[in-house]
Amino acid sequence: MAECLMFGIDMEARCMDAVVADEETVAFLIGTQTIKTENQVNKLYVGNEGARILSRSFRHPAGEVRALASSPSNPTVLATCAADFTGVEPKYGLYVWNMDDDKRTLGQIGNEDFDQYLHGLVWDSTTNRTAVVGTSIVRIFDMTPGPQALQTVPVDGEVFEATWSPHNSGNLLGVSVGKDVVCIDTRSAKDDLKVASAHSHRTLSIDFNPNLQHMLASAGDDGFVRIWDMREPSQPFFSFHPHAHWIWQIRYHPVHDQLLLSVGSDACVVLSCAQTVSSEVDDLTPDEDEFSERLEDGELERIDEHEESVYACAWSVADPWTFASLSFDGRVIFSKVSRKHKYALMQL
Repeated sequence: MAECLMFGIDMEARCMDAVVADEETVAFLIGTQTIKTENQVNKLYVGNEGARILSRSFRHPAGEVRALASSPSNPTVLATCAADFTGVEPKYGLYVWNMDDDKRTLGQIGNEDFDQYLHGLVWDSTTNRTAVVGTSIVRIFDMTPGPQALQTVPVDGEVFEATWSPHNSGNLLGVSVGKDVVCIDTRSAKDDLKVASAHSHRTLSIDFNPNLQHMLASAGDDGFVRIWDMREPSQPFFSFHPHAHWIWQIRYHPVHDQLLLSVGSDACVVLSCAQTVSSEVDDLTPDEDEFSERLEDGELERIDEHEESVYACAWSVADPWTFASLSFDGRVIFSKVSRKHKYALMQL
């Protein structure tokens, strides 16, 4: 069992991101989604003693937070996708904010209105662009200094998630559309690569391997995680079934690409190993291999401290062995990869 710290926000929430630009503090941002009271962005972080989670809350005046992303260059800046149902007509939009820690307020830097519900947002560190996901659209914005629309990416079907490839200078965007995974070159807006029917019903989440350019992981409402080589997308290179229900999010470890974090509607957080399809599969010499303990493919750790569906997970930037998970009731759990698995990965 991983080492855990727990915190309750006491408001419904579905979206979370690590504070990307802070490399000193283990910190995550959580956006609430409730119709009962005013919504918030909560910054949760580990105190200096490392024994408990501390919180700072910021009023979110634009309504429900349906998605958020932390700025890759400024730890006080974030973007949110919001939905406001308090008026006669619903309002949807992309907002960029600056967090004022002293006043506990969000100062608006800029915004862009939309005519449909938004549920996904990813911020690329290479180009400072964001991809915003709606039910039937993917739109790309330049975030310098605020949201300026650059292009609309053509998609054919219901869109669930988008993610930037870390290998293509910010020019390749992965999108889960219906059952499929589509990789789009933003320079030409064309489908460069495609996995047809990656999952039996819906492909809910995708993530690129941080070390291998052509490898991508997908997760769906069939409970499967599948790893694909986009050069040969007819069959998955690796497939396993870590969840009994829908998988809402899948995330590679930022350094050790044999580690995969997944969360789902079965209220579970699962840390899995895909050693045989990682960049480190051939790292050991035969002599080292004989005396080194290596991780086996499959489930490494299962965290069942949540009581409701777990919608989001993220790895810490400040400590790559720490990860966080968020369930719909606002429960947040900070966990650490166990020492046993950490030492096996580091070959100690």
